[in-house]
Amino acid sequence: MGATRAPGASGWHAASDAAVKVLVIDDQPMLRDLLAEFLELLGHEADLAADGPEGLARFDPSVHQVVLTDFLMPGMTGLQVAEAIQARGCTTPIVMISGFATPDDERRAGEAGLRFVCKPITSAQFKATMAEVVEHASGARAADPPGAVVASAA
Repeated sequence: MGATRAPGASGWHAASDAAVKVLVIDDQPMLRDLLAEFLELLGHEADLAADGPEGLARFDPSVHQVVLTDFLMPGMTGLQVAEAIQARGCTTPIVMISGFATPDDERRAGEAGLRFVCKPITSAQFKATMAEVVEHASGARAADPPGAVVASAA
């Protein structure tokens, strides 16, 4: 079931002054909660969805500045979620996270204009990725190509 979690106080400061609301879509409750905690530590707010259909139902481009989705989920993949969001005419940045994607999956995600992050991802890599995406979402990084792929070392 979906939930919204507000930012909490911590010593881990946001890399950007711009706090955003992020829709987190992941079928693994523990990972979903961990991603929400990381986002909160960065000063962002997380809105949680357990799968693709729930994420699409919760997604509101006037509320969510970023979408963070797992790639492989039962019933609907993260790529299908992204395609459905883009079909609505939305340009909301989407970050796809996966531990099982193939190079072809990464290529397809990049062609769709998505950020792609491979698991495992360190907190530093997550922080850097979110800073880039938030800056891009606010228009501060116009030089960043929309199809740029962000991938961590395994």
